[in-house]
Amino acid sequence: MTKQYLTHRCLIAPPGMHDDTFANTVIYLARHDADGAQGIVLNQPSNIEIRELLNDLDIDADHVNPHAVLQGGPLRPEAGFVLHTGQPTWHSSIAIGENVCITTSKDILDAIAHNEGVDNYQIALGYASWQKDQLEAEIARGDWLICESDMDLIFNLDYTERLGAAYRKIGVDPTRLSVEIGHA
Repeated sequence: MTKQYLTHRCLIAPPGMHDDTFANTVIYLARHDADGAQGIVLNQPSNIEIRELLNDLDIDADHVNPHAVLQGGPLRPEAGFVLHTGQPTWHSSIAIGENVCITTSKDILDAIAHNEGVDNYQIALGYASWQKDQLEAEIARGDWLICESDMDLIFNLDYTERLGAAYRKIGVDPTRLSVEIGHA
């Protein structure tokens, strides 16, 4: 059987997840392949505004729309990642899905500060990662639900609405899910 990789999809933490780091999260998978997976948490805003982050990097961002930088995950919280629409034209851009890229270079931050070249974006500090076969084992155990990603889920919805929207995409009412896994 061929393994199905989940790049450009989202993981949804089911109710009752015991890992406090990932409880109530929606994670966009930027990479999932034979070597493992990496993703960005989409619904955990930090207490840092994008303007503040850009100004800390000596980028004048006083006219950037105010919204929070995401807590992208527990690994390398000092590292910045930009999920954005468009093509991978920036220094370190990688295309993930149709019209979605991830970039880690400062040139995209300059463009964001000047409202140039990036229509939709999310800036995150840190990321989540799984070693080879780890994510597959977690999914098999029932640790994650999976949904298709879309522009609203990644970029447009308020952070507080993303978990509910992800559940609705798979037709699940989280209040009706059991936190116990049964065996026949």
